[in-house]
Amino acid sequence: MRYQLAYTVGLFTALVIVAGFYAGGPWLVAMVLLLYLALPAAEHLIGESRWPSEARIAQLEAPKIARYDLIVGLTALSFILLVGWALWAVSVTELAWWEFAAFAVLMGEYGGFVGIVTAHELMHRNRANKRQLSFLLLSLVSYPHFAIEHVRGHHVRVATPEDPATARRGETLYAFLPRTIIGGFKSAWGLEKERLARKGIGPWSLRNHMLVWWSFTLALMAAIFVLLGPASLLLFAIQSVIAIIALETINYTEHYGMVRERKPDGSYARVKPEHSWNSSHILSNINMFNLGRHSDHHYQSNRPYYKLRHYDDVPQFPYGLAGMITMATIPPLWFRVMDRELDKFEKRAEAQR
Repeated sequence: MRYQLAYTVGLFTALVIVAGFYAGGPWLVAMVLLLYLALPAAEHLIGESRWPSEARIAQLEAPKIARYDLIVGLTALSFILLVGWALWAVSVTELAWWEFAAFAVLMGEYGGFVGIVTAHELMHRNRANKRQLSFLLLSLVSYPHFAIEHVRGHHVRVATPEDPATARRGETLYAFLPRTIIGGFKSAWGLEKERLARKGIGPWSLRNHMLVWWSFTLALMAAIFVLLGPASLLLFAIQSVIAIIALETINYTEHYGMVRERKPDGSYARVKPEHSWNSSHILSNINMFNLGRHSDHHYQSNRPYYKLRHYDDVPQFPYGLAGMITMATIPPLWFRVMDRELDKFEKRAEAQR
């Protein structure tokens, strides 16, 4: 999408959630239904965009790049403020159980599709302060180790059996979720342990990013309980679980069935664009900082979101990312559609060899 303001949709979504809370429970339920039913249909109708071309990327000037980065920063701030407000709001507002549940779902989906996605953009930047901000955002959904595992684990091992975030062909979302959540946690701990060992430092150190940020997360939860009460802590816990499931569902869709060729020496072929599913549907990409352009992201992980390119000759989602996420929750439908797409891509790739 060529228009910068389109990427501010996350900011306006936060305002809509606040408005829905004060408008009353039926509005919260309606927003949940819109998220799961209307958004996939809308992104399919709105269609795709191949922008930007290499020529457009070359023309990007410093002021415009600064505005793209500002949007990411403002979206990160909106997530922090939204979580803080939500925790306070449920502590001073009496809600029916179904209103609380609908609000928790909305907060969790915002955390997964906006909060974590914003953290994902920041963790791939070279500046230390942006990486620290990504840890903070992930702590707000009780998943701080993702910044370690994703950059140093997933990007190295993607499309191999060693990667817990790569779904295997025939694996349901419900089998994938526990495997990737547990596997990602173990991998992050191992990666930090190895990093510190190279410096002659043991794992139980304040220089262990996983220990530091998980300690922060647990301290935050304790503070929420003491200062705001059990309802706020329950909201924090539920929205965290939903955000984590949303994130890992994205991982499930974007790497389903992808396999890198193994060389005679046991190593794997270099990561290429064809080792991830690609989507250039406009609506999902402006919501999630072009996360659908996953092929280019894995090919060159340091490319910022506004420079991610479309590839025609890689596996393409038949629908937008929102639609694929919804489809993934229905395994028979998912396998019927995606195994067919996977077969078509594999036959095409074999013919080109």
